[in-house]
Amino acid sequence: MSRRDPRNRPSLAVVPRKAGFNARGGVTGSNRDWKLFIFFCMIAVILTAQLVNLQVFAAPGLREEAKAQRTSEVIIHAKRGTIYDRNGNVLAMSVDATTIYANPKEVVDARETAEILAEVLGGEADSYYKKLRENTTFVYIKQQADVSLAQELMDREEELKQAQAKAAKAQAQAQTQAQTQAQTQTQGAAGDSSDDKVSSTPLNGIYYLKDTKRVYPYGSIGAQVIGGVNIDQRGAYGLELMYDNVLRGVDGRLFTEYSLQVEQRPLSGRPIPGSAREEVAPVRGNDIIISLDIELQQYLESELARMGLERECESGSTLILDGATGEIYATASLPLIDRENLTTEDIEKGALTLKSISVTYEPGSIFKTVTAAAVLEEGAMDPEEVILVDGYRDYEDYTIADAVEHGVMEMSFIDVIAQSSNIGMSMIKDRISDECYHRYLKDFGFGGPTHVDFPAEGLGTVLDHEKWSDVQSGTISFGQGITVSPLEMAVFYGAIVNGGVVCRPHFLLDRPQSSESQSLKDMERQLISPQSAATLETMLIAAVEEGTGYSASIDGYMVAGKTGTAQKADLEKGATGYLDDDYIVSFVGFLAHTDSKLVCITVMDNPLGAEGNSPTGPLFASIMRFAANRYLIEPLEVNTVVDTSSVDPEGSDIMGEETPDVVYDIGDSQIRTQDMEDPQGLQDLSDLMGASQSETPEQDGG
Repeated sequence: MSRRDPRNRPSLAVVPRKAGFNARGGVTGSNRDWKLFIFFCMIAVILTAQLVNLQVFAAPGLREEAKAQRTSEVIIHAKRGTIYDRNGNVLAMSVDATTIYANPKEVVDARETAEILAEVLGGEADSYYKKLRENTTFVYIKQQADVSLAQELMDREEELKQAQAKAAKAQAQAQTQAQTQAQTQTQGAAGDSSDDKVSSTPLNGIYYLKDTKRVYPYGSIGAQVIGGVNIDQRGAYGLELMYDNVLRGVDGRLFTEYSLQVEQRPLSGRPIPGSAREEVAPVRGNDIIISLDIELQQYLESELARMGLERECESGSTLILDGATGEIYATASLPLIDRENLTTEDIEKGALTLKSISVTYEPGSIFKTVTAAAVLEEGAMDPEEVILVDGYRDYEDYTIADAVEHGVMEMSFIDVIAQSSNIGMSMIKDRISDECYHRYLKDFGFGGPTHVDFPAEGLGTVLDHEKWSDVQSGTISFGQGITVSPLEMAVFYGAIVNGGVVCRPHFLLDRPQSSESQSLKDMERQLISPQSAATLETMLIAAVEEGTGYSASIDGYMVAGKTGTAQKADLEKGATGYLDDDYIVSFVGFLAHTDSKLVCITVMDNPLGAEGNSPTGPLFASIMRFAANRYLIEPLEVNTVVDTSSVDPEGSDIMGEETPDVVYDIGDSQIRTQDMEDPQGLQDLSDLMGASQSETPEQDGG
């Protein structure tokens, strides 16, 4: 064998290995390839995790979000419960109505549709046009329309459809004259076109929904008490607001799915064919029975409005309650509500405020009965005890005097109440300490809520006795420097006629669908002793038969009551503090010695003849005479003859209901500075008397 020369052997080329796995399973190749492999594996894991998250975990939420984007929700208002008066008369009820709405995406000609809506429903066509041009699938056209009005619009739509169908039929009949196949096909196309026309009338896109609305059979009578609702059928004011949770029930829901709106697709944005209209049925609210007597309420409002018009008063209020139960039979204030004009532009200022409950004022002389009760309860003075009442009384820097100047007079406790002497009342109050007097005022409930079931009760003010000045200690005794609501005064007088037992005032009598007891016995308490109540009743009878309240007399009955004439504060007047010729007058009382416990209070703001010829006494007499006839109230004994010979023909008694021209008036009293070089002292008094927080602060003269 020959041997090859090693130099002639072919050289071996160096071939690089491919990246991969070696025989032992190890990874071969460069670091760069390894990093790319890991990166793509991580991307795959992330995408897989995201896919699982979207399809498994996030899927329910995404489905709901998508559904919400294509779903329209409409509220179906529940019928509110009915409100009845004490005699079963319906005061407020819910009736069937129709809410008309539109899908602007389906409206063919917004201008033509708006013109038809204005013609049938009333209103301005431009207003409807703006709604029909909105970029949405739902707009209200008219909420809670009368069923008959909605039916009229439906009938108009049917007329339009029939007219279009008739026109399409005539066109189709004309085309049938052609005999060719092409003409037959054309006829078929024409038939399709007529169907399209019928389905797109000028009222296309207008829909109707069964709804409910609130109606008040007695109109505006009792509106301030009964209250009203807003467009969503929620209580807005009055008892509709107070008992909204009881009356309103549970609203239903209606859901409709729409296709996605695409500009190039004319049928998009419409209800999805075959899509379910999911509906949650509404649940009706519960009924309530309230203490109002709508017949008495109607008479009270008519008399209040008549007297307010005749005497040109700025405002006024009246309230009647049963002292034995606390039930409020009727109440109203001026201006009255007109349910036909409840828009912001039309409603009179203050009409929605029931001032007999929500507004406080300085009561004046009707508060003297409260002072008398405190003194009697303490046993500090006997009713027949006589005191010497001077024509004026000095305090640290001031002097108070009765309106008509007089010398020293002998007056019994009863005389002081009957003749409404401010000086005598301040002297009687001094039989007890300020601390004791303040305690009684708080125990009687003044300065706190009565807890009446009515929104926005006005809270009176009673300053702490440590903050009283020397003169204020006296003026509070005759109702100045303290504020109350008419309701508070009626409640207190209710305790007098009820043997000293006070009852919480309220409107609610019963909830027929509720098993809860409506007993209010736990809301009664002994306010004053029966003996004190009887004595106060005697004093109040004397005030009507022999004193300032003679104008409230009613033939055949023994009226017990008290007058009040209060100067109105002028917070901008500075040192003088009170307006010279502006007054708030009042009368509160009841029919004594009968089986009735009804109490009536009348208050009028700045009426003509406020001094000496107050309209509140005659207003009280008119209302209570009606109540006596309505409830067949019989006197338990013959009424005594009223002797008015000692009463001034102009209405001023011996102590004087009229206020003379003085430096500083507080009703039928005057405060004079003993040292006019101390203007700060007079300013302090003004601040003191104006410290009471009330809507219309005033001063007393009755």
